[in-house]
Amino acid sequence: MVGYNELKVRREPTLILYMFKIIRGKLHNADVLGQINPCAPDRFVWRRRTPPLLAVPRGRTNLLNKAPLTRAIRTLNDIAERTDLFCCTLTELTKVALWCICYSGKV
Repeated sequence: MVGYNELKVRREPTLILYMFKIIRGKLHNADVLGQINPCAPDRFVWRRRTPPLLAVPRGRTNLLNKAPLTRAIRTLNDIAERTDLFCCTLTELTKVALWCICYSGKV
């Protein structure tokens, strides 16, 4: 109301941009890149819904479910529904990420 942003609105886009740069090869972090798995479902042709771009790690605890890497993968999957991650620019990704974080109820 007075122009202040929530912490989530400032924290999530930087995390998304970091993950985006790792996926596109602009930054090198082998540990994080090793934990990002593309989702390749079996019998995709016969499915009606498209699968997510990245496989979200399944956590037995809330700590893993709300970990930064898991949050970033979920948000990237939400962004991938709206734009192509491999062809978009950083500004386009930032705009779509802010829209997903602020106005979409999924993330």
